[in-house]
Amino acid sequence: MGDIRENLTRNERFLQKHPWCCLCGGSVAATTIEHAPPKVFFINKEVPAATHRVPACARCNNGSGALDQVAALASLIQATVHKDIPDKYMDKLIHGVKNNAYDAFLAIANGSSSDVLLRVDGKVDSFSKVEINPILYTNWLNPWAAKQAYALYYLHSDGEILPPTSRVLVQWYTNEHVVDESTPDTLLRSLRHYGELRQGVKNSELQYSYKWQLDKELGCFILMLQDSHMVMLGIIHNTEQSEANPDWTLFSTNAERGIHLVE
Repeated sequence: MGDIRENLTRNERFLQKHPWCCLCGGSVAATTIEHAPPKVFFINKEVPAATHRVPACARCNNGSGALDQVAALASLIQATVHKDIPDKYMDKLIHGVKNNAYDAFLAIANGSSSDVLLRVDGKVDSFSKVEINPILYTNWLNPWAAKQAYALYYLHSDGEILPPTSRVLVQWYTNEHVVDESTPDTLLRSLRHYGELRQGVKNSELQYSYKWQLDKELGCFILMLQDSHMVMLGIIHNTEQSEANPDWTLFSTNAERGIHLVE
């Protein structure tokens, strides 16, 4: 009982310090805590350090589990370094996606891949070049990535909440792009800051890390996932700039709808 009370007190203190949901514009009271990235993203849920915590309302936190599971599974099937993923963990993750996001499960199960030779850490080995069904991006991966952007912005802007007038750009680079050398390497090198989860000698670098930079008009996060693919998250405060590029995949948020695709 003491441990439960201590945990409740810790969460209560956090919400007292962060009283507004950072995922829907800052006008709705936060009643829950969202973890970014989610623990399920890490093999066997073995997180090297505490994941980032951000304040969320019940609506914005509801349904995150299915998005998290799909993002974790889509990342692991592309992984280049984790070739010996424990069967028990993988089976549980697949079962979770099948139960909670059956359409995503079918899209992944019916996907295709081809073996290619890659040099990793000086050693040439065979890896799968995975093609991702576009429906996974539309219904699961893009909304998941957008939520990470809102959470990371809050964390790295000293608690500033991204307003409904701003936009979040989402662009994925799968391991197919990595193999074809069409990833945004120049932009990646130009970003000034680096983030990961670290505790002592343990770190999340091979499973989750990111580079970032926030400026007055623009911001950018590039997440590197399972050492196999990336997602670029642009923070755009000038709506005229976003409206001038109708082919971009953009998200907005507000108290009524939460995070949603700009159409």
